[in-house]
Amino acid sequence: MRALLILVSATSASIAAAQSDFAGLDRDGDGFLSRSEVAPAQHIARRFAQFDLDRDRRLSLPEFLAAREEEARRAERDAALTARVKQALGTASGLQAKAIAIETYEGRVQLTGFVPVADMASRAGRLVAGVSGVRTVHNNITVK
Repeated sequence: MRALLILVSATSASIAAAQSDFAGLDRDGDGFLSRSEVAPAQHIARRFAQFDLDRDRRLSLPEFLAAREEEARRAERDAALTARVKQALGTASGLQAKAIAIETYEGRVQLTGFVPVADMASRAGRLVAGVSGVRTVHNNITVK
């Protein structure tokens, strides 16, 4: 019962924060967010058309709340994928995993950093491509 109360309280706080964010973005006060008004929320702005469920070229509060929830789930999936990629690179022998930075967005993984040998860079890219959930790999590892 106590866990349920904590969950309800946390959810209420999250909704209140989202409503506050919505009000802060709604510069013209019409109760909707246009594409330009939502621009500061970059992840939502990037997929604005997807979140505009009724195709009226603006987001209502329920659409905005759904967009925030979806973005939170996407961030969790990307964080989990980044962890799997780090683990795969960390357990590979002969790779300097600590020299490789990993950024993930919607299953697209970008690798950056410096390695001493070209084979290490290409091997890291091939290894990451084989990790479950990776859609594409952008290998920007530089040989130094």
